[in-house]
Amino acid sequence: MKQKVLKRSKKAALVLMVPTATFLMAGCGQEEAVQTAAFETVDQCAAYYNPEQCKADLGQALAMHSQVAPKYTDKAACETDFGVGQCETPAQAAANAGTEQVPQQAQASSGGFFMPMMMGFLAGQMLNRSGSQLKQPVQAQPLYKSRDDRGTFRTANNTPVAKGVGPAYVKPSSVQPKPAGVVNRGGFGAQAQKRSSSSATGFGG
Repeated sequence: MKQKVLKRSKKAALVLMVPTATFLMAGCGQEEAVQTAAFETVDQCAAYYNPEQCKADLGQALAMHSQVAPKYTDKAACETDFGVGQCETPAQAAANAGTEQVPQQAQASSGGFFMPMMMGFLAGQMLNRSGSQLKQPVQAQPLYKSRDDRGTFRTANNTPVAKGVGPAYVKPSSVQPKPAGVVNRGGFGAQAQKRSSSSATGFGG
């Protein structure tokens, strides 16, 4: 991903206040949805937020990628969910992120597996709409796109967060990163989410 930094745009900051092209995530009870945003590059993020924070959020997402990305036992199964050429090994992910090796905790749990490439990152959010500290902050984290729904950014647990780059309203409990498990073919994306919602089984949802 590009690391070039742009100046903050006042116009973009105003756009961030408009909840267009966003999802209100389903959650438990009356949990309040908080505003964050999905980006592909630091350039895009810097139009809304402090550039240094954007770099930090991207760095956190890259570091988390190998730990939380869904894992598949073979490349074909991964590409069924994410598309041809859209999967990589943990070692390849580490190389693409500019690090020399996979973090030890990720290496131990994901060696020999394939996982989707990171397509973007979710900006972290510590405050609610009133400016108070969140009990459960939204962590900066990697985002993915499934083969059957290329327009939607999803977290590693298959939760949709935004239709394209820009503002996203999420409920913190729905986007908490978790260590990845092995996924069956057809276990990620819009169709898998529908199956999960109706049966409460399978990956994500």
